[in-house]
Amino acid sequence: MCTAETAEASVGMLSTTDRLKEGKKLQGKCLRIISPESPAKLYCCYTVIAVLTAAVIALSVALSVKKEQVSIKNTCAACPRDWIGFGSKCFYFSENTSNWTFSQTFCMEREAQLARFDSLEELNFLKRYKGTFDYWIGLRRNSPEHPWRWTDNTEYNSLYVLKLLFLLPCSCVVFA
Repeated sequence: MCTAETAEASVGMLSTTDRLKEGKKLQGKCLRIISPESPAKLYCCYTVIAVLTAAVIALSVALSVKKEQVSIKNTCAACPRDWIGFGSKCFYFSENTSNWTFSQTFCMEREAQLARFDSLEELNFLKRYKGTFDYWIGLRRNSPEHPWRWTDNTEYNSLYVLKLLFLLPCSCVVFA
């Protein structure tokens, strides 16, 4: 190669190097216009956005599951006509006057049994709804020495005071 060609080539390389430097400067300016923050700050922001998005998704899933559970839990019984629903049970307060045995038969004819309460809330509901009338419930015992038993023969083992008990009309319950 001759010196003239070498000089021309080195000027071309110089201008290419200069052009490369100019391009990098221009690229840096563009990046600063687009994003005045450093890449570390950008990655931090992306991480925060990703974490918040994941938290929102997790909360929405958790709340939808909880809402489903609440709606299932609060499902009340679909009671027949003239029956009153409380929780998952339906109660029927009869106006017929009879003894415990006939009252139980009356309930069984309706595919039910004499009323049974399994919680203080149910007992309070029965007390409130019965008003001044007394109704048979599904408790019985053979003698004062024997324990109280429900109509399904399970022993009454609660501490609720039994003041709701035993006179004339019957009160049936259906478990829905």
